[in-house]
Amino acid sequence: MKCTKLAGVIILIAIAAVMASACGGGGSTSTNPKPTAVASSNISKPSPAVLLVNATTAGVLDNYYAILNITAKNEGADGIVIVVGSITQAGQTQRNEIPVYLTSGSAQTVKLVFPLKWKGGDWTPTVETEIP
Repeated sequence: MKCTKLAGVIILIAIAAVMASACGGGGSTSTNPKPTAVASSNISKPSPAVLLVNATTAGVLDNYYAILNITAKNEGADGIVIVVGSITQAGQTQRNEIPVYLTSGSAQTVKLVFPLKWKGGDWTPTVETEIP
């Protein structure tokens, strides 16, 4: 009887040891890789370019508008670009912008409208793109 009790205790201790090691409680090794930093120059970003600006006017006197139809193309990764347009007339500049989501290789035309008061002379449009 004494031998069977002793054998039973030894078997229980062996089973407990096997179960503890199977649950991962027996080691301190880590299987998670360390995170690595990515240099900002390696991150894919949109690369927008302005292909075309079609500037027109509409209206008369107090209801006079400059309208810019702008075609922008993305040569980089998918993402949001900001199309910024401005109109300069008689030394004063008005600025307007619109965010646009462009997939890689796609082009899109957006419209910016500027209310103007007729001051005589020419007005000058300027368009550029920015990455937020």
